Amino acid sequence: MPGKTILETPLARAFVDTMDALSRKKYAALLALLAEHGFLSVPMAEKVTGEENLFALRILTRNNYRYFYCYDDGATIFILSGYSKRTEQIPRREIDKANNIKKELGL
Repeated sequence: MPGKTILETPLARAFVDTMDALSRKKYAALLALLAEHGFLSVPMAEKVTGEENLFALRILTRNNYRYFYCYDDGATIFILSGYSKRTEQIPRREIDKANNIKKELGL
């Protein structure tokens, strides 16, 4: 099975640049796995419940970063946005932000 192409939005890339070195290293490793396999499962990633074509990449460090991503109809995965998870549930504003970016990209 051929790999997927990963594209980051400028917002997602800017958030990566704010992370500590260990978290950036884990993020890069997860993106490589996602590109190679085309999907990841728990604990590395999860589908966002109740949302169509929206998934959360889980960077498990002391800051517990999350990145939202989605698929297009072909071979591309879009990394939409990221945030530092501080509560049990995903904040609605973060889901809305990711869905708005998806809409802007026509996905």
